[in-house]
Amino acid sequence: MQSRNSSLRNMMKSQYTEQQRMGSAYGPYGQMTQAPQVESMRIDDVIVRTVALVAATFVAAMVTWSMVSSGIENGDESAISTAMTLGTIGALVGLGIILFSMFKPVMNPVVCFIYAAGQGLLLGGVSAVFENIYPGIVVNALLGTVLVFGGMLALYKFRILKNSPMFTKIMVGAGFGIFALILVNFGASMFGADLGLFAAPGESVSALQWIITIGITVWAALSFILDFDMIEQSANAGAPKKFAWAGAFGLTAGLIFLYWNLLRLLSYFQE
Repeated sequence: MQSRNSSLRNMMKSQYTEQQRMGSAYGPYGQMTQAPQVESMRIDDVIVRTVALVAATFVAAMVTWSMVSSGIENGDESAISTAMTLGTIGALVGLGIILFSMFKPVMNPVVCFIYAAGQGLLLGGVSAVFENIYPGIVVNALLGTVLVFGGMLALYKFRILKNSPMFTKIMVGAGFGIFALILVNFGASMFGADLGLFAAPGESVSALQWIITIGITVWAALSFILDFDMIEQSANAGAPKKFAWAGAFGLTAGLIFLYWNLLRLLSYFQE
């Protein structure tokens, strides 16, 4: 699972800890021995960093995309094997960083870019395989990702959809369930077992697989409401600028996760 709200939730906890640390160092507000020299995070900071991480993902994806595409065209199995190896490494690195983000927000730009590049290596190879089987599916998945993200941003901006304690509990609970489902399926696949939760390209799709994929895709879209709310709260609270990386990491991971699920969902329509 590529999402990632844990990083943004932990961002709020870390901000409180940071405020406590500053209070002990400088004294309570209004009685400070000296003003803390901390530059505040702005929403623009999150946007710039998100664009940079998405660009890094795209560049890395083109590496394995070109390998797989040329391998399929020229019958070069070694190129495809290399691309899949890079993708597997990227997947494992990404999984490790996601697990780390559940306990501590990712605010190190190097770690953020490693995650983006690793996911890009995986995205490129798998996307090329899907594109070879279903021509045009990648463009449609990318367009769908942009449109869904823009739609959720508009719904949040105009307060048509709002965050609330109940909404957060439901989304977080569902998120842990989805993560466990994907982790179990991934573990089973490593031992050659097929639990039948997701259909592979070219296979017939069962009703259960439709329900699971649609449900996860809807969750991936709605989770942006949590992201937008946490980023806005952090900016309004004057969080230190370093927390902008946590926000950018969360949004990037969310976009990648949404793209994965739209790619899978669109492939189901082709069967």
